[in-house]
Amino acid sequence: PRYSAAGGGGCLRLGPARRRGGGPRGPPPTTGMLLLCILVGPLRLVAQAPAKPTEITPDSAKALSATIAAGRAIFHGAGTCFGCHGAKLEGTPIAPTLRAHKWRNGDGSLEAIVSIVTHGVKGTLMISHPGGISDAQLRQVATYVWAVSSGKSPP
Repeated sequence: PRYSAAGGGGCLRLGPARRRGGGPRGPPPTTGMLLLCILVGPLRLVAQAPAKPTEITPDSAKALSATIAAGRAIFHGAGTCFGCHGAKLEGTPIAPTLRAHKWRNGDGSLEAIVSIVTHGVKGTLMISHPGGISDAQLRQVATYVWAVSSGKSPP
């Protein structure tokens, strides 16, 4: 059998050998066409795969733990967050607790925490990107704060 670039919505398929110079299905595929199909074919399979519900697998749990640990280190280091919110996120006279509580500036979701750390809070000492942390570090800190406030991680 030879590879055919024709039909069926697929990029390549096995089919009967063709006569030299083509046949009813057109000319034989070029090397470039084969390469394109090899590179693009898997993307089409991914795009057509049915959506699965989000699952926490052992690998994703490890990734979450690593993100929380990185966020903890930034919170207590470069982000300088502990200076206002306390070493155990208990709050201080100048900033609220970040443990389980009724949030003043959001609903306590990860997205809300990311927004607060991204934009700061007007009229308070909470600034955007405290300590000059990057967007990636900001997400790690937000994940850490979310995990502690939702009881998924110790401070």
